[in-house]
Amino acid sequence: MKTIISEARIGPDSQKVIAGVVGVACFFIIATAIPSGVLLITTTLAVLMALLTALVLRMRVTIEASAENLVVRCRPFHAKTIPLADIVDASPAPSSSMTEGFGIRYLGQKTWGLLVGGPAITVETPNRTWIISTPEPEATAAAILAHAGKLRDG
Repeated sequence: MKTIISEARIGPDSQKVIAGVVGVACFFIIATAIPSGVLLITTTLAVLMALLTALVLRMRVTIEASAENLVVRCRPFHAKTIPLADIVDASPAPSSSMTEGFGIRYLGQKTWGLLVGGPAITVETPNRTWIISTPEPEATAAAILAHAGKLRDG
C-alpha cells in the first residue's frame, strides 16, 4: 500500500506569469508570421508551445511511500523510486522560485530537483541528493524519516 506524503503544485502567481509570458510569445510569433507567409508553420509552433505550457501549469510534485520505497514524481514527466534503506537523511531545504525553474532539474554536484517553486526538502542518499518541492517541509521530512525507520535526534 502506498501513502501519499506530500503533493505540491506551481503557485497561482507563478502560473499567471508563465501563462502571460507564453501568451505574449505566441501572439508575437503569429503576428510576425502573417506578413512573412509562414503562418501555418508558426501557428503550429505557437499551438505546441501553448500545449506544453498547459502541461507544465498542471505539473505537480508528489512523494509517496510504500513498505520498501519512496517514489518521487514530477507528474506528468518523471518518476524515481528510492529504496527506503538508501535514505540517509531528509530535512527542510531553502525555498525555490522561478529562477531555479520548474520540473526535473539537474542542480549540479549529484543533486537533482523536482521543483514547482516554494518550500522544499532535501532527501539524501549515498549516491545522490534530491531537492523536492513540498508545502510542509518539516512534516514531510519527518514522515520520510519515519517511513525509512530513521529517528532524528532532538
